[in-house]
Amino acid sequence: MTETQNPFITKGYISPEYFCNREKESKEILSAIKNRRDLIIYGKRKMGKTALIQHIFHQLNKNTIKIWTDLLPSENFDDMLTLTAQAVLSAYREEDNIGKKLWTGIKNLRPTLSYDEYSGAPSISFDINSQKARVKTFSELIQLLANSSKKVVLAFDEFQQIQNYPEENVEEFLRTLLQSLPQVSVIFSGSDQHMLTGMFDNIDRPFYDFGQFMKLGPIEADAYVDFIQSHFKKKKRKIPAEEVYNILEWCNYRTFNVQMIANRLYSLRKTSITEKDVWQVKKQILQEKEDLYYTLRRIMTKAQWKVIEAFALQGKVYEPYGKEFMTRYKFSNASTIRKVIKFCQSKGLLYHSSDATADYFELDDIFMRRWIELTKGKLR
Repeated sequence: MTETQNPFITKGYISPEYFCNREKESKEILSAIKNRRDLIIYGKRKMGKTALIQHIFHQLNKNTIKIWTDLLPSENFDDMLTLTAQAVLSAYREEDNIGKKLWTGIKNLRPTLSYDEYSGAPSISFDINSQKARVKTFSELIQLLANSSKKVVLAFDEFQQIQNYPEENVEEFLRTLLQSLPQVSVIFSGSDQHMLTGMFDNIDRPFYDFGQFMKLGPIEADAYVDFIQSHFKKKKRKIPAEEVYNILEWCNYRTFNVQMIANRLYSLRKTSITEKDVWQVKKQILQEKEDLYYTLRRIMTKAQWKVIEAFALQGKVYEPYGKEFMTRYKFSNASTIRKVIKFCQSKGLLYHSSDATADYFELDDIFMRRWIELTKGKLR
């Protein structure tokens, strides 16, 4: 087992020992893969979707090929082709029989293949001029997976990104292609709930009713408290349960933010964590991000920043154009709020979601929300 000096991981995945709970979600995903159901996993940013998929991949046996492609950096179909090809290459070893066939197949697609100078990891790109050739190459690449004697799980992270591609009919093409691969289980995940689910629950869209939905919410609080306390206890350290609950609430139950604070507290190497320690770590993180938030405030218009501040202080905003919200934060023009919300959503500053009550908007960066509360003298 891989050892780590700090058990609270803030990026990537190491092993089940450093992964908190998600037992119910894991069972559902494993069941879907076993029974060849495609999955659509969505939830807020920094809730741990990627780590969960990697956790599932860790549990799958050697007879399953696991391929994970992050589409967030992609801007067009060329990027998707390259990223997917690199993910496929990383999943297979060239010396395996299956790997040899796959590499031979990929080389027949005439890519430009290179290797990292230090890690030796393969890097691949395609010099293709026509859209028709790109589509053909991508189809042939995916069809190579269909010929595998092993089960294949293909995960596309931030899948909603394909809606921003300049090429036409990408959704139609992918739906037709992926639907023809019954032996390949596909996982679509994304952090923009409305963009991603809109692709799968709209009867007019190609991916309508394509797979099983799974909303990834926060980790159950009691389980997270036990997880954090147990790792402190292993080194004969203590952190009171009430302080951990405080951290969870303060971080709005975002996995990344909780891990960040727990990581900092653990690094203090104190035998007993106090309320003062927790506050000092919170304050330190906000101070480190201060220049970033000040810069953001300077480049935004006064109207834009006023809306950001209002959303930070309000938390969940169910009726941003309603009289109560507008009066409370001294807005006089609903159309201005509407324009700012649209702008902030495009920049990933605001998150649009829903709960049992209704749809709501929320500031996506919880640390920025707490920093604004601090500057306004309202930080808890």
